[in-house]
Amino acid sequence: MSVMCAPSKDSSEYGRPKPGTLTEMRAKKAAAHVAREMLTLCEVVEDYGKREGEDGPIRITFGRLFGIYVNISDKVVGTLLRARKHKMVDFEGEMLFQKRDDHVIITLLLEGAELKTAIREHAAANPKD
Repeated sequence: MSVMCAPSKDSSEYGRPKPGTLTEMRAKKAAAHVAREMLTLCEVVEDYGKREGEDGPIRITFGRLFGIYVNISDKVVGTLLRARKHKMVDFEGEMLFQKRDDHVIITLLLEGAELKTAIREHAAANPKD
């Protein structure tokens, strides 16, 4: 009888599906979807936000972003939180709520090729994300 040992919590394999399994395939597909959502959100900020000065960051209010992005996806806040976790955007507060936080400024930290590179790296490195 063979005994299967689960990876320890310190292992890089902990919390990750076994290579070659359907679970791993689904995890990779989900990570790619999350990456596309973050890219779309950042592109909306890039397209509709306003640049501060010539070389400053692009910014948009949460209310304006919500009004635009909600037509693309209903996951505005979750995608913003995920993008902030990966240092693509920044904003004050832990959570944003429609109406109450419409004035909060969202700052785009990555744009153009730098953003696309970060998204590709995220999708490749985070099959469980």
